[in-house]
Amino acid sequence: MRKIFKLSVIAVLLVISNYRLNAQASINLIIFPELSSIDFAAFDFTSSRNISQRLIQIVISPPGIEVIVEGKVDWKKDERSGFQELFRFRTKKFLSRTFSNDEINNSDIEIENTSFNSNLTSDIIKKGKPSGVVGIELRLLDPRGNFISKDYEEISFLNPTAPSIILPVDGSSYDIGSIILQWTASVGVTSYKIKANYVADNTTNLESALNSGNPLIDDYDVGTVTSIRLNDILKRELLTDTNIVVVVKAIVQGPGGGDVLSSPLVMFKTNATGVKTVTLSGNPDLVRLANLLQNQISNQIRDKLINGEIQPEQIQLSDENGNTISFSEFVTILNFLEQNNNSIISIKFSPK
Repeated sequence: MRKIFKLSVIAVLLVISNYRLNAQASINLIIFPELSSIDFAAFDFTSSRNISQRLIQIVISPPGIEVIVEGKVDWKKDERSGFQELFRFRTKKFLSRTFSNDEINNSDIEIENTSFNSNLTSDIIKKGKPSGVVGIELRLLDPRGNFISKDYEEISFLNPTAPSIILPVDGSSYDIGSIILQWTASVGVTSYKIKANYVADNTTNLESALNSGNPLIDDYDVGTVTSIRLNDILKRELLTDTNIVVVVKAIVQGPGGGDVLSSPLVMFKTNATGVKTVTLSGNPDLVRLANLLQNQISNQIRDKLINGEIQPEQIQLSDENGNTISFSEFVTILNFLEQNNNSIISIKFSPK
């Protein structure tokens, strides 16, 4: 009878000990920084093909206890959309420790079962780069499958795109005294680099000209500004009556070293002595609009936007329902379109 009583006491103590251990156990999800450039497929934590894509770290405390982890990854297209489940998984039992996503199914942490929204997953992976918002939830379970702890994090992706040069305008001429270089902002950049060089007349290969000889500007890092006086960063004297090609490179940090996103090349000319400077007095945002729509509106309208013949107060803007929108609201839309110019369906211009 005493033995039975002692065994019962020991059993109760073990239950209490396990309960206290489980009550103290926790799971914490740490998102690695600089994930603005990575493949969507990397969020398939259960696939060995993503072994090099390290996105998150999972910290389970205390170490050395037997646990199970359930994970779920959701995605929403934008802030106006709701989350949709991409996939979920459940591991087999393993001893708790700190690990990264690339160790799941590639170590002692093995997958027991998974489920996928195959249609949604295929559509998203075709995009290549992440967009929208990804939500990751991890749940910590005891060996019997009872809930212990959970953690949740969201990663917002505003997919970086290459900048576009606003000024100088391609094909225009400028005095050498003060040439402004201005470009559109790219999301997630850590800095911009500028490169420029002379171009001989009738040169068709601008890329080759940009990278030949002794550049006027050789990948000069200007930080995160989006406008600079070109004359301030020249390596040598600027000559009159010459062609110049320039590029702006957005540096985006990320796993594997990140990306360099280069703007389309722009070629402009410096004026000969005594030649009148082309004055660009248009509203900067309308100049941006003119460059964005340069292949979709007439050159006459584009020139009027650039030289200031058309001012913001002369433009009436409306949404798809015919409701008038303010110019500041239009600028917000313009910022989006510069990053997502494939979203432009059609352009209609109605002169007043």
